[in-house]
Amino acid sequence: MQVRPSFTTTARRAQIVEAAVRVIAREGLSKASFGRIATEAGLSSPGMISYHFADKDELLTVLTDTVLGDCLAAIDAAVAAAGSPEQGLAAYLHGFVHWQDTHRDDVGALWRLSAGWKRPGEPAAFDEALLREPLLRVLRAAHAAGALRPVPLEQAAHAILCAVEGYQQALQDDPGLDADRFASALVDLFENGLAAR
Repeated sequence: MQVRPSFTTTARRAQIVEAAVRVIAREGLSKASFGRIATEAGLSSPGMISYHFADKDELLTVLTDTVLGDCLAAIDAAVAAAGSPEQGLAAYLHGFVHWQDTHRDDVGALWRLSAGWKRPGEPAAFDEALLREPLLRVLRAAHAAGALRPVPLEQAAHAILCAVEGYQQALQDDPGLDADRFASALVDLFENGLAAR
């Protein structure tokens, strides 16, 4: 029988993950020692991190899963609120861009991890398919409703995902970038490009 972690343990682990996100986003993966993360989290000792995580790989794995889970939940909620399959793509784009805008440290940490760390036993920090799958569901639903012209949906999803993830780079160039305008430009570009004639 598996014992569920206590509320205190769960809260402490979340505190450590949040501190690791901030350190990695702002200072880089190479600076994200247990000592530095403990200081950021306000912990008295790096040993408190070792008590909750076996090693740095476990911490980074939990961090990645937590951040991606939060992102996917936001995307799913946005798409679920769309009034029709035809509005699903706009909902996905606005939901994803808005999440990036309000979770800049999370996005920064994921970018740095994807550039400098691989999940144990895996070729990358995380599987991009996790972000592409809800988009494919949206495209398939819109296609079934007759809103899209015949296009290879897998390739379209790759292109759209690259564009929406580009918000992070656009923010580097212009920290005051308006998220709604950026998302609306993507909606205009892809809805017009994919619309049934």
